[in-house]
Amino acid sequence: MRTADLIAGPTAGLTVCLTFYPFDTLKTRIQSPAFRKLAAQSARPRKMWLRGLYQGIGPITLAMVPGSAVFFTSYESSKSFLRTSAPQIPEPITHVLSSSLAEALGCVVATPAEVIKQNAQVMHEAKGSSSLAALKLVGRNPKDLWRGFTLLAGRNLPFVVIQFPLYERLKVMFRVRERGNGLMETAKVTGAAAGLSGGVAAWLTTPVDMVKTIVMLGANKHSGRRLGAVDVAKSVWREEGVRGLWRGGALRGIWTGAGSGLYLGIYECTLLAMGEE
Repeated sequence: MRTADLIAGPTAGLTVCLTFYPFDTLKTRIQSPAFRKLAAQSARPRKMWLRGLYQGIGPITLAMVPGSAVFFTSYESSKSFLRTSAPQIPEPITHVLSSSLAEALGCVVATPAEVIKQNAQVMHEAKGSSSLAALKLVGRNPKDLWRGFTLLAGRNLPFVVIQFPLYERLKVMFRVRERGNGLMETAKVTGAAAGLSGGVAAWLTTPVDMVKTIVMLGANKHSGRRLGAVDVAKSVWREEGVRGLWRGGALRGIWTGAGSGLYLGIYECTLLAMGEE
């Protein structure tokens, strides 16, 4: 475990979270049938869509620090272990295995915060802390706070399996045109590679993200009958077709691509500045 990973990961994660969180809130609201219905009935729908764009940021920020540290420590450690102990494994497979393990561990940390965050993002009459109000609405039953863990992992694992092998490959391709290995060169190469790979991965995994959002919003103890992932997917498909499953995909692809470029750019530049790369 490198000390640099414990610093670089959370630093990158917090920066991206604070910068792009409003886009995540808008994406959640776009995917929420209940919120869209309320906004359509509102006398001032635009204000409803744009108010409280940072609702729910507290829990996800708190989870970001340990989550990022767990992810990058696991990713770099497992990647190094596989390269040393099993050099015959092709490099893309090494990246897939390392990123999958890291993301699975990260989801363990992130799920309760994600449930609270998404329920806070669609609250429109919260007084005081929206996160505390969401926690009260969800309830303190651990089972409810972990609702959607399988879907979070089911979204994030394919995401990293797509992103990281592509990211590592693009870094190699882009560095052919780069000279030197200073901070600016590292930032440009990493940002471009991470942005492209993250945007593609985000768009491709949107259907799972759409279902995850609805299931996690169903953790609300006042939401009525709680549907499982299959029932939610069937319902969205029946009512809106393919377009419904990709609801919010364009916004998610754009902001995730930009966020991935900033996230991994800061991460690798921090490692370089600390003399780790």
